[in-house]
Amino acid sequence: MNQRTRKTWVSVVIAALIISVVVVVAFVAGVYIFFSSHLHGEDIPPDQASAQMETIRSQFAGATPLIEIASDGQPVLHRNPTAERRAVNAFHVVQYNARAGHISRIDLPGWVVRAASAGGRIRLANLGFSDDDQDEVQRLTLEDLERHGPGLVLDVSRRGNRVLAWTE
Repeated sequence: MNQRTRKTWVSVVIAALIISVVVVVAFVAGVYIFFSSHLHGEDIPPDQASAQMETIRSQFAGATPLIEIASDGQPVLHRNPTAERRAVNAFHVVQYNARAGHISRIDLPGWVVRAASAGGRIRLANLGFSDDDQDEVQRLTLEDLERHGPGLVLDVSRRGNRVLAWTE
């Protein structure tokens, strides 16, 4: 290999490294910006958290959530397989951790929900709907959310903690 060819290859390798570093930095910055704009949390007293949760829940007065937790602690899915499918435009979760006195909000666009539903299955918290050892009947799918339509997906209270999830 002559000197000129070697300089060309060195230039190509250096350019590739620089481009790779720029792409990685842009990706990390994009992920950070995305999550910082869609995830919010704050420390608040229990009475304020309770009021916020009840305000949200009142929007769905009388509605049965898609997922309910039975008295034995197992999730129960209220499917409507004949309902018309409607695109999920947004998915929202509000969780209050009573022990930490912290409320967290997650607001995800619909495209993120579709992208995150690998194989059409979705995992919410530790409800175990997408575990492989469970029946297909117990798996929450993107289709379930779409057929449920805009509305309450989950309303769970345990040991002073509360989680509300809904779609638009």
